[in-house]
Amino acid sequence: MRKIDAFAHILPPAYAARIESITAGPGVSRRILGYRPWIREDPVLIDLDARWRLMDQFGDYRQVLTMAVPPVEELGGPAAAVDLARSANDELAELVGKYRDRFVGFTAVLPMSDPDAAAAELDRAMRDLGAFGAQIYTNVTGAPLDDQRFCPVFDVVTGAGGTLWLHPTRSEIWADYPAESRSRYGLWWSLGWPYETSVAMSRLVFSGHFDRYPGLQIIAHHAGAMVPHFAARLAAPLEDPDRDAIMSRLTAAPLDYFRRFYTDSALFGAPHAIRCAVEFFGTGHVLFGTDMPLGGPAVVADTIADLESLGLPEAETAALFAGNARRLLRLPD
Repeated sequence: MRKIDAFAHILPPAYAARIESITAGPGVSRRILGYRPWIREDPVLIDLDARWRLMDQFGDYRQVLTMAVPPVEELGGPAAAVDLARSANDELAELVGKYRDRFVGFTAVLPMSDPDAAAAELDRAMRDLGAFGAQIYTNVTGAPLDDQRFCPVFDVVTGAGGTLWLHPTRSEIWADYPAESRSRYGLWWSLGWPYETSVAMSRLVFSGHFDRYPGLQIIAHHAGAMVPHFAARLAAPLEDPDRDAIMSRLTAAPLDYFRRFYTDSALFGAPHAIRCAVEFFGTGHVLFGTDMPLGGPAVVADTIADLESLGLPEAETAALFAGNARRLLRLPD
C-alpha cells in the first residue's frame, strides 16, 4: 500500500552545518542547548544515503520534508533568522526537485521573529519554490501563535490555499515547577511538548482563528497531543472570567473547531493512543506521519504497525497512509 509520510524531519547538509556552528559557538542560549545533541542523533537526519537505506525497507514510501528543530528564530536575531530561513527553503526545494521519487514536497521554514518577513518568505516559498505551506512552532520565543502580530502569516497561507504544520517547541529552561530553574528528567520534551501542542491548538480555537480564516488547514504533530484524550474537558464550560465574551464570538462548539485540525500518527508505537486520535478526529483528518528519524530506528515500522492495528476497511487504511495527504496537499494520484 502506498505511503506518504506527512511529517518526516530532515536537516539538509548545508543548513545542518550552519546550525551546528551556531549551537557550538560561545554564548549560545540555554534555550537551545537541549536541541544540540539531536543534530547528530541519527545519521538519517543529514545523510541521504542513510535515509535511502531506511526508506527502501518500506516499498512505495515517500516523504513530505519538514525541518528538524530548533526554530530559526531561536538561533539568532531577526535578520539572522531571515537569512537562515531563506537558505533552508532553497536547499529543501533543491532536494525535492532532485529526488522526486523520494520526496513529494516540503514545508517552508519561517523567521517568525519578524512576522512580516515570515509572511514574505512564505509567499516566496509557496509561489517560487513549490512549498505546501510552512512548519510553525507552538510558540515564538514564548509568544502565542494567536498574537495579532502573526496574522500576516495566516493571511498568506490561507490566501494561497496552503497548510501549516504545527510542531512543539520547548526546552529545559521551561521549569516544571516555579520553585525550580529548569525541567528535570527530560519532561520538557516527553510531556512538555504534548502540552505545548495542546495549548497552541486551544488558543487558536478560542481566539477565533478558524472563524477568522475559514480555509485554515493545520496538521498538529503527535496525533493532536492531549486534545483527543481530554476532549470532554475541552468541551466543558470555560474556566475563564471572560467566558461569555469568548463563547459569543465563536460560531461553533469548541469540539467542532478542534475536529477541524488534521493530525499525524507520530506516536512512536502506541496503538491505543492512535485509536483514540482516529476516533476523535476521524479517518479523514489523520495523516500517516512518523517524526522520523527522531523517534529512533524503528519509528517508521512502529507507526505503520499502529495504523494497521486499527483493523479498518482497506479504503480507510489507504486514506490514512496516503489518500488524506494527497487530498489535503492536492497531490496527483
